[in-house]
Amino acid sequence: MRLEKKVSLSKYTTIRIGGVAEFMSYPKSFEDVRECINISQWEDIPIFVLGRGANTIFGDFCGLIINTKFLNALKVKDVGYGLEVVAQAGVPLSKLVELGLRENLEGIYKLAGFPATVGGAIAMNAGAFGYEISNHLKSVKFLLYDGKIAQEHRENLEFSYRRSPFPEKGIVLEAVFLFPKAGYQTIQEYEIIRLKRKQSQPIQMATAGSTFKNPYPHSAGKLLEEVGMKGYKLGNIAFSEKHANFLINLGKASFEEVVKIINVAKKKVFEEFGIELQEEVKLIESSSPYGWKVCGA
Repeated sequence: MRLEKKVSLSKYTTIRIGGVAEFMSYPKSFEDVRECINISQWEDIPIFVLGRGANTIFGDFCGLIINTKFLNALKVKDVGYGLEVVAQAGVPLSKLVELGLRENLEGIYKLAGFPATVGGAIAMNAGAFGYEISNHLKSVKFLLYDGKIAQEHRENLEFSYRRSPFPEKGIVLEAVFLFPKAGYQTIQEYEIIRLKRKQSQPIQMATAGSTFKNPYPHSAGKLLEEVGMKGYKLGNIAFSEKHANFLINLGKASFEEVVKIINVAKKKVFEEFGIELQEEVKLIESSSPYGWKVCGA
């Protein structure tokens, strides 16, 4: 397993913002992931599991980043009425979308354009257009923080809007999906979704995706627009002119600028509407709640 020290993190996120990580590992097997748990215990440092870096903005992280890019095995089995798919955590979500379109499968095509991995999509219960990744999830294999591997069926795992039991429960290693064949041509709806994304989201720019969760029944983007945050700029970071809930890196934005503009937005929305926005994007730095300290057994 490759292990690097003092790694610059900006190139590992879709918004291209990042400080320095103390360590970054590239596990190629589940045993390697277990070794990462051991390292975190020996060094007494937190860990963070990284996929393709969407919905993630880094400051400095005095811990171990587990990069899942080499955990990329994918198996497909025809079960008659659909396909059973076994995907490791590092498999790009785009591969499932491509498979869904090619085989005319239900649901998964709605996540087209998400720059995520299977593990990351499960951890945040990624969703769009009324569909969530957990809808066709059959089971998840994951590594407990004591080094044991567990597998749970979907019905025993609690998923909700942009929430899952992971990584609190453990590190996602592999997932099993059951995608039924659709009774309609999914490519037509996919093209409509793709056009909507292109017209309404800054998908060609350096962005982390949605900044805030939608506070039901409101739209975070609409609330931000109504308080003047659409196009609002602070240093090298700005909320998009196209969609007020997307932050755009204008060149060399810093983690500190991101924190400042997010706080400005939350303050304005709360003062105007009494609604406290919650971040969908993860702000990762040494004191954040997203780095998990692994205690010794």
